[in-house]
Amino acid sequence: MRKTVGVVSALAVAAGLVWVAGIESGGEDSFAGRSGPVIGHGKDRMPSSTASDWVTYADHVVVATAVGDKEVPPSAGEIERGEGMIGRNVSMKVEKVLWSRPSPAQPAPDTYVRPSSGWVFKGGVGNRHEYALAERPRIEVGHHYVIALAWSPAKCSEGDKPEPAQWVGLGEGSTVPYDEGVIGRGEMEGRQQAAAARESGVTALAAVEGKLEEKLAGRSADALVAALKTAEPSQNRATAPAARSLRGTCS
Repeated sequence: MRKTVGVVSALAVAAGLVWVAGIESGGEDSFAGRSGPVIGHGKDRMPSSTASDWVTYADHVVVATAVGDKEVPPSAGEIERGEGMIGRNVSMKVEKVLWSRPSPAQPAPDTYVRPSSGWVFKGGVGNRHEYALAERPRIEVGHHYVIALAWSPAKCSEGDKPEPAQWVGLGEGSTVPYDEGVIGRGEMEGRQQAAAARESGVTALAAVEGKLEEKLAGRSADALVAALKTAEPSQNRATAPAARSLRGTCS
């Protein structure tokens, strides 16, 4: 009997702890018949669903376009094991800054590089299939997004590989499709999505919790800016436990 296995990735930089669901241990034909990306699940770095979350944790909210990408090769251990992940570093061009916190950690960038989902492979790197995180854009070249960005200083913990200072997202809700200037329209999970489809998928729970993307689906960035201007931070970012990843550890 074949069983489902998980593949752990180094995409923690982009989206917290990531694992892949639904890959069966059955040889090189594991991806046969799949019509879309393999979908995995990630643990959010910080709260990211509401306007309050964005103004609490983000340094800037921007409109950005994916303009290029490069593969990130799997580790030697993954290659030896015959299964793992091939990541991507996506070059992002900031088109417009929609909002900034009063004292951001760094000025908004003109460009930056975003680690993103790539492919999973099994039975050798040549047998690969596109991979995406559930409820998150895969970040495809040519598409536009509204993104809540936070500056993460360099990390230098003893025994761990140093992490460079970089721009990071907050979590699942901090990157929103924005093709043709419409919130919710564009690429989601590696597939094209209409804003109307996103809006029609709003659940009663989402309405109660006030999830930002669903509330503003089909509208322009002006509606988002208005929501951010009236939102209140839920707590002080400097002392918030969820913002620990935004504190540098290099002397």
